[in-house]
Amino acid sequence: MSEAEAPVGSRFWRTLRFRVTLLNAGVFGAILLLFCSGLYSLYRRHQAADFDQLVLNRARGIARSISLNAAGQIEINEALIAESGRLLPYQVGNEYLELRALDGRSIARSRSLGAASLPFEQAALRAASAGAMWHGEARAIRGAKPFWGEGTLRVLTFPLIAQGKVQLILQLAVSTHALDASLARLRAVLFYTGIPTALLLAVLGGWWIAGRAFRPVNRVLAGAQRLGAQHLGERLPMPDTDDELRRLALTLNRLLEEIERAFQSQQRFVADASHELKTPLTILRGEIEALRRKAPAPAELHEFLQSASEELERLTQTVENLLILARADAGRPLDRSRAVRLDEVAVQTVERLMFFARAAGVRCAVHVDDSSGEPFVGGDPDLLGGLIFNLLHNAIKHSAAGQSVEVAVGATAAHCRISVRDRGAGIRPENLPHLFERFSRARLPSPRGVEGTGLGLAISKWIAEAHGGRIEVESRPAEGSVFTVVLPRLASDP
Repeated sequence: MSEAEAPVGSRFWRTLRFRVTLLNAGVFGAILLLFCSGLYSLYRRHQAADFDQLVLNRARGIARSISLNAAGQIEINEALIAESGRLLPYQVGNEYLELRALDGRSIARSRSLGAASLPFEQAALRAASAGAMWHGEARAIRGAKPFWGEGTLRVLTFPLIAQGKVQLILQLAVSTHALDASLARLRAVLFYTGIPTALLLAVLGGWWIAGRAFRPVNRVLAGAQRLGAQHLGERLPMPDTDDELRRLALTLNRLLEEIERAFQSQQRFVADASHELKTPLTILRGEIEALRRKAPAPAELHEFLQSASEELERLTQTVENLLILARADAGRPLDRSRAVRLDEVAVQTVERLMFFARAAGVRCAVHVDDSSGEPFVGGDPDLLGGLIFNLLHNAIKHSAAGQSVEVAVGATAAHCRISVRDRGAGIRPENLPHLFERFSRARLPSPRGVEGTGLGLAISKWIAEAHGGRIEVESRPAEGSVFTVVLPRLASDP
């Protein structure tokens, strides 16, 4: 089974809809995770700061209940301590108090401490001696149950100042279990419930949105799958919205037009080749069969060889013309960077056809007008020579013996012109629109009955247009014709 015929389920993960949904969910999940992590981190810092502030407020309340009498003894007002409030909104359970002298010795502690003592660092002693507070933490030793229960013990070292001097050091410690439980509940809501639920909704919503978004794509795809060699004239459906999909459909339709033209060009080339090659090959085959049936006389053999030579020459010209037309149909760009002197090409072409002109009794003349400068154009000298050859060959072929054919070359500031004038039978006005069509023989019959291929003028038109120019024709029956080629002149002579 091919991939195109495989069940949809077996190719589910390969579909663009699935990948877009997965990408959407991944991006959304990453953004959501970053947002929740930032929110949790911000909430944790604020809650920790609020917790420390509440511990500080509690320490200040306790500090107001502790004083030194005149004898230097410590007096503690327990009722004032009880009235100073709890550490709300946290249900902290026990709080642990310890009084220390300025040298760090423990003087008194709360009953909740029992025999334990709060951790006291040298940094805390230095800070308290200088009248500053110090926040510290105590963590449980692995494998041992701490005396304060669960969580981390948050310790505040607070200096008791009287008469502008630090008299005692108060330590207040509270477990962070309530704060940790609050953060754990938030983590559960965000990371274990909120994010998975949001991701599930993102996947389902993304799948639905992707299905709606790719519905026009599927219609375009269905239209493309219907196309084939027999339906190249059809085009893909155009979406109603002006978006990337519409531009894609436009691009594909333009590509289909190019493919259709190329396909038609191929068919036309095959038809042209079979049409043009069939006649001379049939003639050659018939003459060869006639020679096989009987021994020819020397005169018959000479006539056969002459006829065969003419047919082979016609075959050669036809093949060359078809190859040029194939190049034209392929749309290959023409290199026009080479400078070509048009009058030299014209003179060389006339010399090539001089023997044919003499045999037909036709005089040929070339006139070059260089008053406006040398006629340089950019292009392919061989193709330009072929253009002039076709026009001149047609003019000689359709001229009677004793008539003349004139080739004139001139230039203006922007263009170069070459015209081929004959005084033959001319062309009827109704045939002029079809003159440059392939296999068109719109000209009046040749005086000598010479048949052409009907490709020369079509090729000449393509060569002129490929060089950025055009062909113009003026003709009247019984007066002759003038074919003029206008090409863009090079900006400056090389």
